[in-house]
Amino acid sequence: MKNAALTAKILARRAKLATAPLSQTGSSENDFVRFLFKNSEKKFILTFVNGLESKSLPYYLTLWRGIGTLDKINRQAMQRIIGTEIDLQNILWVYRLKRFYSIFDDEIYGFLIPIRYRLSGEAFAKMVACKDIPSLQAEISATIYKNIFEDFSKPEQRLANAVKMRYRTESRRSHIALLCGYLYEKVLLLQASSPAP
Repeated sequence: MKNAALTAKILARRAKLATAPLSQTGSSENDFVRFLFKNSEKKFILTFVNGLESKSLPYYLTLWRGIGTLDKINRQAMQRIIGTEIDLQNILWVYRLKRFYSIFDDEIYGFLIPIRYRLSGEAFAKMVACKDIPSLQAEISATIYKNIFEDFSKPEQRLANAVKMRYRTESRRSHIALLCGYLYEKVLLLQASSPAP
């Protein structure tokens, strides 16, 4: 019942949020966090929003630690979402580093998020050790993420779509996932409508 009431409030505020500039969402007293019941939920959402556009290493590390402050249902949902996104970001960075830069395999680890969700250390090490893109794709095809990076045409869009679908799936169970998923999609739309530099 508590989640149903919160979900109804979230959906009722979507129209208002859609017209608010994203820069206003960083304030701790904004409308979209006022109705959250727990301070830990408010803190998690604010961490999520404050780093949503930058997606930096400190953002992911802080967000991952913040997941532990949520209740069980929200924690599990957000672990699945953020864990998947981290794995996919790391795969994408391995691809970028191998394709566009000449660096040693050991140096690649310095560019990655030091969190593994569904990729074993062995599977990830095999990806890092690949000598070319076809062998990297072969290693990816042996993982749970094989369908996301079947090829590397528009890899950022493939990653965004996979994360968006994960949010939609998890939002059926978690009000935090529902809210974060909405904000994630809003940022994607803003980025798509912004002119390229």
